[in-house]
Amino acid sequence: MFHIIIPMKKHRLTALIALCVLFFAGCTNDDDFVAPAFLHIEAIDLVPPATNPITLEEGFYTSDIVACYVAAHYPGTSHLDTLGLFQLPFTVPILHDGPIDYIQVYPAVRQSGSSSRLPFYTFYSPITIRKHTFTIDGTTYTDTLFTRSGDTLRFDTLHTTYNLTLSDVHMYELFEPTASALYFDSVTWNRFAPDEACSGQGYASVHVPDTLERVPFAINTDFYITDATRAVYLELDSRSDLPFEIYMEAAYVAGSSTDVQRVMVIYPSEKWQHIYVNLGRTWSWFNHTSPFRISFAALNVEGRTGDIRIDNVRLLSTAITN
Repeated sequence: MFHIIIPMKKHRLTALIALCVLFFAGCTNDDDFVAPAFLHIEAIDLVPPATNPITLEEGFYTSDIVACYVAAHYPGTSHLDTLGLFQLPFTVPILHDGPIDYIQVYPAVRQSGSSSRLPFYTFYSPITIRKHTFTIDGTTYTDTLFTRSGDTLRFDTLHTTYNLTLSDVHMYELFEPTASALYFDSVTWNRFAPDEACSGQGYASVHVPDTLERVPFAINTDFYITDATRAVYLELDSRSDLPFEIYMEAAYVAGSSTDVQRVMVIYPSEKWQHIYVNLGRTWSWFNHTSPFRISFAALNVEGRTGDIRIDNVRLLSTAITN
């Protein structure tokens, strides 16, 4: 998986824009000077595809797209011009005055909870923008992309979806009464609790008493992904009073006994959080002709009472590693 690091925090980006404007304002004697236009993107969300969705249950489309990689294609050029990777929402200068063929936006996420690792999430389809919709005095206009000095191309919320042409969904568990296969062992399925669930009607929980330091639970199925080059991710929503760990169990040698490796720890959160867990590094340690399993354990070293809550779990793989 190709990783890109955000080059600046929001306040640094704002300062950079201000410096750009001041710099260009001092260069008005240059006949070649082009004052910048600006691009603003507020947010990106995940929606069902227009055709052949795996499911329309909203839990399958929970997401946390925190950044995006942006490029533009200008008339008369044979390549995309890279603008960079920016944390949402953002406003960036475009040093171009005139028409734009299209703007390409690649959604990026926090990999395994790390804000310093923000890869383009190849399971999501890139977004191609060819038109600009704007409102003047209550009237909405749709125009081809065109940047004029000082103007802002503003996009409030862009939409992407899973690229299921290139990706496989090996399992999904939304804990919904009408659609759940209940892949999990040792959890309580709260079937009708819409006020507590991340989305829909249900979610799963694991109660941890103060007398236990560790409470395990697991996905009770074997997964077969024999292509070692595929990117493998686990996605889930969690809200927990205590930390819990994610593990992979598989064999190092085909036909031998299995071993367990820790993938990562998820820390407590008072609000629902969407996690993208990269299983690729851990999976690379095992034999790829053998199946693997995924398990979890609530951790309670401080001897407290608490609950682990999970929702909208899915396991995906793709041949595109970017």
